[in-house]
Amino acid sequence: MKVSKITAIAIILLLIAGSAFAQKPGVNPGRKGEIVKQYRTLELLKILDLSEEESEAVLPVLKEIDKNRETFYFQQQQFLNEIEFAIKQNENEAKIAELNNKLMNLPKDFENKRAKLYNKLRSHLSEEQFAKFLVFNRKFAKQLQERVKAIHEQPRKHPLPRR
Repeated sequence: MKVSKITAIAIILLLIAGSAFAQKPGVNPGRKGEIVKQYRTLELLKILDLSEEESEAVLPVLKEIDKNRETFYFQQQQFLNEIEFAIKQNENEAKIAELNNKLMNLPKDFENKRAKLYNKLRSHLSEEQFAKFLVFNRKFAKQLQERVKAIHEQPRKHPLPRR
């Protein structure tokens, strides 16, 4: 029963994902990111073979993990923008040092939060399931990078105008 529900949801999401990626480049990139996350989550749930009860416990933690990563990248860009602005405004060394320190502390804060979330996830899974989660994340990230690289290496049908 649980496999058929997951399979039905996966098929629906694959149809949605296919239509999203068939759109012109640059069309609603946020939606494409959401579809990729949903696809990743469904693939992960299939690999972990969770019961409905386990899925209900694991899904919120997976969302927290995603949110933590998104927050990290958003804050990183925000601090870099602030640093760039401070340089353009000829801010004093102390202000720039403060911004630099905030930026440099972000990875440590991110890793601490991620470790806590991973431990929380691990508490809901068997050791084998958690190991599958870790391996899946690495493989999925690598495949996604390869696909993005392949898209960027394809020649454009309509080259950008030269300036």
